[in-house]
Amino acid sequence: MKPLRLSLFLLACLMTPAIASAEGKIVIGQSVELSGQATGKENREGAQLYFDWLNKQGGINGKTVELISYDDKRDPALTKANTLKLINEDHAVALFGYRSTPTIEAILPLLEKHAIPLIAPFSGAQSLHQPLQPYVFNLRASYQDEAAKMVASLADLRISKVAILHQDDSFGKDGLQGFVNSLGQRSMKAGVVAKYDRKEMKLDAAVASIAATSPQAVLMACTPAACADFIRQMQKTGQKPQFLMLSNVNSDDFFKSLGSEGRGIGVMQVMPYPRDIGVPVVRDLQKLLKSTKNPPPLSYAVLEGYVAAKLMTEALRRAGSNPDARKIMQALENMHNVDLGGVQVGYGSKDHDGSHFVELTIVGKNGVILR
Repeated sequence: MKPLRLSLFLLACLMTPAIASAEGKIVIGQSVELSGQATGKENREGAQLYFDWLNKQGGINGKTVELISYDDKRDPALTKANTLKLINEDHAVALFGYRSTPTIEAILPLLEKHAIPLIAPFSGAQSLHQPLQPYVFNLRASYQDEAAKMVASLADLRISKVAILHQDDSFGKDGLQGFVNSLGQRSMKAGVVAKYDRKEMKLDAAVASIAATSPQAVLMACTPAACADFIRQMQKTGQKPQFLMLSNVNSDDFFKSLGSEGRGIGVMQVMPYPRDIGVPVVRDLQKLLKSTKNPPPLSYAVLEGYVAAKLMTEALRRAGSNPDARKIMQALENMHNVDLGGVQVGYGSKDHDGSHFVELTIVGKNGVILR
């Protein structure tokens, strides 16, 4: 019997570190496009920057935060598979920072089935805001909020000859509805509405129909690659209307890829200006970037990921020493008027819209954003 007792003792000793390790960390799960367009990648890098800093300070209640991210290539089927893996195999207590309207909409039934929250999705789709999605906690303003601000800026400039370009999917249609509603509220109407297929990415017909009307401005709900291609093709026709885009295009790569052709385009923002050191969270991010080897760019996407990680951390702190999905949701719904360093957020049992902050920025020389 002695050898058996010794074996059991050794086995227990070997298992103890694994158990301690599992108990000593909090797993957050993310499915996002990492292999394609840079926006999702930059958003994740901003979040990871904060979590790395947090863990070096001792984590939360002595536990480190582990962000597990899987590439979904903006494929809804792959997003579903990744989500199930995060829930069933990685045992994530919350999902975080998903990007792309169609992929997020695809996993909404999974959130309800597994009673797990999705925090700070990188989408302003109305389907995530109204009606209330009980398991979704938005950080950013909606695309409808952005559209209203965009149209208001046109009205201020007395621009009335407007065209619309939108992607033919749930994201693009959401943006289209926001544009149409906001224009209608000011007794304005688009001269032409053109769409394109997200998979084919053929913009020739859209360019031709919009160029034929010689608009003063074009309201755009498109992915970064499609937006960039459309702008180039429009400029080749000799026309340079005011191009206005939703915040989903925000990445350092996107602005740099346009080069001189991007100068003067307008982009909506749902975060503070990343170069405004008067904002505490911006100042903290800049300081951290300077001390980081091979840091990501100082972009709106990186800043949003960083702020989202602060929000996630605050929810985990309030959820107590052993946070789970239910406790995290309760903590969020009791967060009223919380300051994340110059970014004000607030939630309630019937309000999961953390912020409605929106502003319009202009792209300057060499892809630098100007306010």
